Amino acid sequence: MSQRAFPWKAIVIGGATLAVVGLIGGYLWVMRSVVQAYYLAEYAPQPLTEADLGQAPPTHRLADVVWSSEQQPLAFSHALLMQAAQQGRVEQRSSIDFFGGFTWGATAIPRRTGFFPGQDAEVATRRAATMLGFERRYLTTDSSDDFVHALKTFLSKGRAVRVAVDRALLLDQRGSVPHAIVLVGYDDSSFEYYEPTCDDEKRCKAGTAAAGSPGLKVTNSQLLIAAESLSLVYQYPWKYQLVVLEPSAGATPELTTLLTMNGRALVGLKTQGPSLGSVLVEDTAKAIQRHGDDVVTPELLRGVRLAGQVRAENALALTTLFASKPELAPAAEALDAASKRYASAATLLEVKHLEQGVPELIEAAKLDRAAGDVLVAIGDAGVR
Repeated sequence: MSQRAFPWKAIVIGGATLAVVGLIGGYLWVMRSVVQAYYLAEYAPQPLTEADLGQAPPTHRLADVVWSSEQQPLAFSHALLMQAAQQGRVEQRSSIDFFGGFTWGATAIPRRTGFFPGQDAEVATRRAATMLGFERRYLTTDSSDDFVHALKTFLSKGRAVRVAVDRALLLDQRGSVPHAIVLVGYDDSSFEYYEPTCDDEKRCKAGTAAAGSPGLKVTNSQLLIAAESLSLVYQYPWKYQLVVLEPSAGATPELTTLLTMNGRALVGLKTQGPSLGSVLVEDTAKAIQRHGDDVVTPELLRGVRLAGQVRAENALALTTLFASKPELAPAAEALDAASKRYASAATLLEVKHLEQGVPELIEAAKLDRAAGDVLVAIGDAGVR
């Protein structure tokens, strides 16, 4: 009987495979840990407590919430606007976006060539709520029963409740879209909500509807699925979350702090991961130059169009909030000019005129940077 050779080759290949799998698994674990640490630090979550799970009647409906919406995907800003207005603090959305730094700068769209003209909406909500004089309570749980119970408790106490959801799952669509809705009522099997992004007139019409207007309905199970999906996609350390506003007795931060913050977001920087701000916009333009039509996706066009809108609103926020500060006029002018460049770029890119659209995008990025430089300089020096 011949002697069987020792399977060195199989052992080496198998060992190498296990090592690679281990490295990949370890990398993913580390990245997940980093992401979750960011959420814990920046979102300031609070676990639901017994006090948040009080008695609630079988049905309840709020009649003092104004329904504010538009076609563009700025749901988190409109949600905060509705919640703040319910408690007597009425602001333009452009000012709310400034307070949170939401539409200032640019953030890469994950796994896509393109950008969203703004930053993390949840962090922005936390900042803006403080500027508006509220404590933002970001409450979390892994219990579906407690989640539904808490929603009903806060609504029955007269508080409009914001829930972040995956819009695709909310509407039985494909993909994943981070979104927010404002709950204004409930019955035994569903919730009534105000939709901040009315981009389909069959569902709702964009604009402002009077307080107490009839809202849209979502079943308890559909709301749970939409919240769970968002948590899964973004790797939250919890399954469900809700946001309520409570009056705050704390000091309101100086607006100069936000000038610097928003200015730096516009300027942006190159990072080991995706770039930020004007640098990212320039990188996007270069990608279009290299790869052509393949890069001009619906996500990219949506971001460029939205940038055209929000840059004009960013300029409005400066002139509204700092009306007596003429030194900020150059920044407002640059933002307004950037708005026109973004709008032109969107029009040209949509019809595949890349050779004209790319320079417009590059000029828009330069104007973003110029505005950011002004804000940083004035913010660092302090506005008197």
